Amino acid sequence: RTCNNTITKQTILYLILLRAVERRSTMSAAAGNAENDDKAAEAEFRAAIDASESADAAEAVAGLGPSPAPLYLQIRPSHKPEQYASAVGANAQNGADGLLALTYFTIPGLGESPRLLLAEAGADYDHFAMIGGEDMGVALNWRGRSPNGLLPTASGWGIPRATPLCQSGAILRFLARRCGMDGGDDEAARARADILYETAKDMGGNDGLISAVNPDKPADANAPGASKLPFACAVNAEKMLKNMGDPSDHSSVLNFGQIQLYNLLRKCEKKREGCVKENLGEAMDNFRIAMEGRPGIAAYLKSPVAFPYTKGELGKEGGYVYAEGSFARGDRRGVIN
Repeated sequence: RTCNNTITKQTILYLILLRAVERRSTMSAAAGNAENDDKAAEAEFRAAIDASESADAAEAVAGLGPSPAPLYLQIRPSHKPEQYASAVGANAQNGADGLLALTYFTIPGLGESPRLLLAEAGADYDHFAMIGGEDMGVALNWRGRSPNGLLPTASGWGIPRATPLCQSGAILRFLARRCGMDGGDDEAARARADILYETAKDMGGNDGLISAVNPDKPADANAPGASKLPFACAVNAEKMLKNMGDPSDHSSVLNFGQIQLYNLLRKCEKKREGCVKENLGEAMDNFRIAMEGRPGIAAYLKSPVAFPYTKGELGKEGGYVYAEGSFARGDRRGVIN
């Protein structure tokens, strides 16, 4: 029996050691695969940059369509708001996975709220803007890298190039946390910022009513379905804004819900000038105007990073063709201050 016990103990010890070696080998292989994937992703970035820089500067970009390479813009804002400096500076000091890189198309679309938030915060980042028909070999292999196979994506600031974030809402919340624009240190305040964000999204689902001439408004604000329409949403958003940073005070801290709301109002105003005040009230229009006066946002709107709206985005026929003509590739690449 003693002999059998000794053999059993030796066998168990052997199996434990074997399992440990196998686990270490598996972990080493996984680490090696991850390292190789990161190197491949970095090579994809280099290929996209090279393709962008070598593309014909005179190429006319009239909207989304065939293209030999994306646009590569290095956003380095000269205006750095003090209220965000600590949070944004911490990202710059964190060398893990490099500078933030945002990838989307050369239209406002789902990439506009992240761009506006980064402009407000004065954050440095690289932007790869896809015209739409690029070969994946010069387009960061975004269809393969994006978790859902779609744009936008974001990497850097602690997110590996090989496994970027996707989904515009997830990216916006991530950026808000990293830039100090998530609502504050209080959990309830962060939740309220998210409530405003979701309210703005609800309003965006009916943006045609906001830009319409004399839209039908329910006589009873409490009627079934009325609370989901943009008119009631605007009244409720106005109440929410009273407990948030005042955009007319340029030293105030904004949140991502305010950014989302402004993005919607700006688009509606582009569809029909004066519609925000007419259909949502003076308070919403004053908010829109104050947001456009923020130094970072004002500079962004005048910069090459702010892509023109397409006809489709403005509710016109023409799909992804720009409503206001084309631009030359060479006018929208390089370092943007």
